[in-house]
Amino acid sequence: MTERGTYVVIEGIDGTGKTELAARLVPPLLARGHSISSFREPTDKFLRSEFARLRKIDLFAAALCYTVDRAMLRPGIEHALDMGDIVLQDRSFYSTLAYQYPGLSPEAWREVERIVRELAIEPDLVLYLDAPVEVAIHRVEASGQRNAFEDEPYLERVRHKFEQMFQPPKWVRLNASGGPDRTLEQAMNALLAIGL
Repeated sequence: MTERGTYVVIEGIDGTGKTELAARLVPPLLARGHSISSFREPTDKFLRSEFARLRKIDLFAAALCYTVDRAMLRPGIEHALDMGDIVLQDRSFYSTLAYQYPGLSPEAWREVERIVRELAIEPDLVLYLDAPVEVAIHRVEASGQRNAFEDEPYLERVRHKFEQMFQPPKWVRLNASGGPDRTLEQAMNALLAIGL
């Protein structure tokens, strides 16, 4: 019987380098003999567009778009884990909880949390890319891809929620203020520390 794989999610505010790190982790892990499956949230284009539309009308309904997207993604993740893969995922339900936190009432946020935790697979390891908000915004602006979420007061609140959710040893903080090589080195050290 194949040993279950390891589910690793990469989290942090926009501009911390999550997508780049997810891609750069693949070659060294393959070189170590691992099978890799990569996922990124959100995945469904329709649900992503519905989220953009609904967030101007009803933030709770918008958050549920990402939850439906996650439910659609779950069978693929479970299959990869059953095959013994290391699953690398760019964002997870923690992003939904952090990014919807500033706009929802405490009661609505707790209801979103209840729903997403029932549907989501709990990761084995969270690589939390941490950088000051001003550094992250500067990077996003330099990329020309800034969106409505990426203003400093909003991202400060999102970062605060990530800090509240931070739970070592499952969460590992990576200093993402430096270059991508330094972030990759820290991430590989974290993966080696759990035996990968």
